[in-house]
Amino acid sequence: MVAWSESLILLSIGVLTYTLYPGWSTERYPMHLSAIAINGLVTAGVFYLRDLYKMDSIIHPQKQYSKIVLYCATIFMVLVSCGFALKISNLFSRIWIVCWFFSTIFSICLSRALIQRVLLSWVRTTRFTRDVAIVGAGKQGAQLVELMNKQKDSWFRIVGIYDDRSIRVPPELGGHPLSGSVDDLVANARANRIDDILVALPWGAEQRVFSVLEKLRVLPVDVRLIPNLVGLKLSGHDYSYYCGIPALNVFDKPISRWDYVLKTVEDKVLSALILILILPVMLIIAVLIKLESRGPVFFRQKRYGFNNQLIEVYKFRTMYVDQQDDNAQRLTTKDDPRVTTIGRFLRRTSLDELPQFFNVLKGEMSIVGPRPHAIEAKAGGLLYEKVVNQYVLRHKVKPGITGWAQVNGWRGETDTEEKIRKRVEYDIAYINSWSLARDLKIIVKTILVVLVAKNAF
Repeated sequence: MVAWSESLILLSIGVLTYTLYPGWSTERYPMHLSAIAINGLVTAGVFYLRDLYKMDSIIHPQKQYSKIVLYCATIFMVLVSCGFALKISNLFSRIWIVCWFFSTIFSICLSRALIQRVLLSWVRTTRFTRDVAIVGAGKQGAQLVELMNKQKDSWFRIVGIYDDRSIRVPPELGGHPLSGSVDDLVANARANRIDDILVALPWGAEQRVFSVLEKLRVLPVDVRLIPNLVGLKLSGHDYSYYCGIPALNVFDKPISRWDYVLKTVEDKVLSALILILILPVMLIIAVLIKLESRGPVFFRQKRYGFNNQLIEVYKFRTMYVDQQDDNAQRLTTKDDPRVTTIGRFLRRTSLDELPQFFNVLKGEMSIVGPRPHAIEAKAGGLLYEKVVNQYVLRHKVKPGITGWAQVNGWRGETDTEEKIRKRVEYDIAYINSWSLARDLKIIVKTILVVLVAKNAF
């Protein structure tokens, strides 16, 4: 939002200064507007690359004013140099350029100061905070809490302190009572919002640290390891800062920040357009279902969604109503007698999944993501989570109507342990390397896979 607002400010200031001096001119307006637009885009890009849109920079802008002036001056000098090189500098008023330059810097600094005041008021009333849970109530955890409590106007809010050694640690740290064990933290993070988890344990106790991290890796939150003097070497990880305290980035929430915005726009826009296009097809399917057998048109089934929460997934009913298996305790097989004639066609063509676009519009699912599984689904007679240790990692993102596993041949029944292992392998690979381009590729490949219609009963 700050990036968009500052881009709008840059555009408005440029147009306003041009209108005031040298005055509106239809002949020179396109050239000036082009320069204003280029300056806005380049400035926003440079600010983004130099981390000036990170929350610490926005909530404490005093440290960034010198950088803002430096980057704006550099960009203006580059634009002016380009004007001389292209021999178009004579088309621009020198007075306008100077006024535009100083007005831009003043406006950005003023907007940052105003945004800071608004954000700090929200922080003080807990309307705008980043909720942090701390693992470790020993000496290291106590020091962390003390340092965080000393920070004025910090947007980080401690919402809980957790430690498995409840007998050996104090009942509270810095006014924050002990909230329970690491298992309690996992349960709490599934039911309530927790943005960050800071693990404040001695790095020398490697087994204990890794045991805690193994439990926390299933959560769709940012997990950070607070360093101590011992130092545990973990390569390939960056650092974040909390109230000036360096923390090792262990796990990152997948598809977050701008990626989350892109995926949300993708889901909402595409699902709305697709529903408009397929509405006649859905009406025909509904009529055929009602004509063949009694019962509702839609089948609703509880499945695990984002953060292991239960959601109700919509499908066209494909079984006789008195033979439905709500929890998928029995896998559907080829020529399954429970499946209706129209249901067999819908399953083979995956048309029974079309109502799930309503789940996407509701925000419960994505168009592309790991397929949601029924709560009693099994492979080789065992529940999926018993077969694959990393199974729950699929729930760190929203489930999808289609996914990377499905377009690579791993769709249909999971009668063997190998099939569910391969699904999970592809799902985790998708989560770890998400991109908008890959989503679009999966959507196109899904259409081709559905046309072939293999492995679907």
